[in-house]
Amino acid sequence: MEWKQIETFLSSGQAFVPVYQENVGDSVQVLFKDGSSELLEMRCESFLNKLLYYFGTSLAANRDRFGKLVGKKQLVPVVLSYGTILIPFHVRKPIGHQTPVGWVIAKEVQGFDPETKNETTVYLSKHEMKALHTEKFCKEQLKNARYLELCYGEIHEPYRKSWVFSAG
Repeated sequence: MEWKQIETFLSSGQAFVPVYQENVGDSVQVLFKDGSSELLEMRCESFLNKLLYYFGTSLAANRDRFGKLVGKKQLVPVVLSYGTILIPFHVRKPIGHQTPVGWVIAKEVQGFDPETKNETTVYLSKHEMKALHTEKFCKEQLKNARYLELCYGEIHEPYRKSWVFSAG
């Protein structure tokens, strides 16, 4: 499995969203902190699954473990590690079996701006994207992501600190 794309996303990515490419089909567009983006010829779900596999987890495991904490079964933020939480947003209306969900790293969100009742602009440092949700829902997703980060830190932080300071 090629890990370069995943490691590049983790070091300098902000979000990834599904897009339709002419003559290719469903692809994923990765948005980077420097304002650039890259189209990858793989489905958004495949990119997400590779990312989750990199961290030794799955969407089902995250949904089961953390969905209960935020009272959700769908569109549950995904905890990859302390400080790296992915927030799902609907970013397009699907045709057929296309996924409507794009993913944003929580700490990269700069703000929200409601465009219409059910459409909100999500601002990242050098990008913006449309979420097909109310501003209230978008803010709740960010709040849930921060809460899950604290829960994850509560579980793992004491052990991580002992690993860092016991090297001697």
